[in-house]
Amino acid sequence: MHNIARLVMTILLIVVLGSGFRWLYLHRDQWMTSAPTQTAMMVPDAVWSVGLQDAGGRTYALSSFKGKPVIMNFWATWCEPCREEMPEISALAAEHPEIAVLGLAIDEAAAVHEFAESTPVSYPLLIAENEGMPLAEQLGNTKGVLPYTVVISANGQVTHTFFGRVNRQMLQKALNLP
Repeated sequence: MHNIARLVMTILLIVVLGSGFRWLYLHRDQWMTSAPTQTAMMVPDAVWSVGLQDAGGRTYALSSFKGKPVIMNFWATWCEPCREEMPEISALAAEHPEIAVLGLAIDEAAAVHEFAESTPVSYPLLIAENEGMPLAEQLGNTKGVLPYTVVISANGQVTHTFFGRVNRQMLQKALNLP
């Protein structure tokens, strides 16, 4: 009798867990999607007032990018999808110097420095460390995920946000590029 009760409980547990995992799988797009979210929010002044350094120690004032289209890509050296998307973002940045592309690393300076030496990109990799996630949240990252990419128009409006990995075509479409 005791073994039958244990067997029934085990089967119930498997069914409940299986149902839960199935539900999560079927609704995964709700949490992790690279589909753009169109927004109409202005970039908060608190974001423009931030200054961040690159791996070489050069400081970039985010306000210096006001007045031109901006792609802000929040990433980390330990994030595989972040690293995978960088070559396409780098190619876009090299081809379109009129667009400011910034990589904001949610990471320690030493890790970013090592990464920048081994994996050169055509845009600045800025060290945001602990400041990075609050900045991302101010720009719509309500899920706290990486990578997270924000497209900002020349007039300072957040036009698109992407949760998860992006590719060149997605960014070109968001920026109305051919």
